[in-house]
Amino acid sequence: MEPAERVFARDFSAARQTADSGDGRDGSYVVTPTGAWCRRLFIVGALTERRGSGEIVQARIADPTGTFRVSADWQSPDAVETLGCIEPPAFVAVTGRAALTGTGERAHATVDAEAINVVDRTVRDIWVLSTAGATLDRLEALRDGDGERAAAAVRLYGTTAEDIREMAAMVRTALASVRSDLAVGEIAPVVGRDLLFAAIEEGGGARGIGFDDAVAAGVRSGLSAREARTALEELLAAGECYQPASGMIKLI
Repeated sequence: MEPAERVFARDFSAARQTADSGDGRDGSYVVTPTGAWCRRLFIVGALTERRGSGEIVQARIADPTGTFRVSADWQSPDAVETLGCIEPPAFVAVTGRAALTGTGERAHATVDAEAINVVDRTVRDIWVLSTAGATLDRLEALRDGDGERAAAAVRLYGTTAEDIREMAAMVRTALASVRSDLAVGEIAPVVGRDLLFAAIEEGGGARGIGFDDAVAAGVRSGLSAREARTALEELLAAGECYQPASGMIKLI
C-alpha cells in the first residue's frame, strides 16, 4: 500500500499541481509547494465542522497552519459512520486519499477519508512534530535540488529562496502550537473491547445503553465504528454484557 505522507494544511491546500510517478502505477500524485508527493495522507487536527449525512459526509479539520477539506463517501462506509458519530470540536486522526479537483487557481485539494479516529491533544502535538521534521527535510531538498521529485516540484511551482523561507516560517508557526511540557511516554496497544467497556460503563444508565449509542460512545473513545461494533460483539460473546431488551446493551 502507498505510504501516507504527512503535510500541513497550508501546504496541502496550496497544492495546484499533479504529476505521474513514472513507475507505471495508476493515478497521479498531488504535489504540494513543499515538495510532498501525495497519493495518501495521514493528518491529525481539530474537527471544526461536519455536514452531510447518509453516504456522503464532509468535514473541515484544522491544524496550526490552516484547514483540510475532508470527505467520506460510500467507498469508505466505516469512515462515513465514524465521522457521523463525532461531534465537533474534537481532535481526530485521518488516513485518506489525496485528490485535486479543478485546474489552475480554481483547483482545490481534498482528502477522501479511508479511516478516522478520535485522538487527544498529545497525539496531535506528536503529529505536528513529525510533520514539521518531514517538511523541513523536503524544504532542504528543494533548496539543494536534491532528487528528481524535489527538482520537479521546483519546476512546477517556480520555487524561489523566498518561497522556501516563507514555508519554513509556516513550520515555525506550527511548532509554536506544541505544548512545551509535552511528554511522550511508551504508547501501549489499545484493546478495543476494553475501551468500549469503559465507554459503556460511563455512558450507560440503569436500563443500559442503546446499541447505536454504544457504538457512538466507542467512537468518542477512539475506535472506528467498525471496531466498536466488533468490540461489542466480543463483549457479548464473553458474557461481559447482555441485551435486556431489543436494541439495548447492559454490562453484567
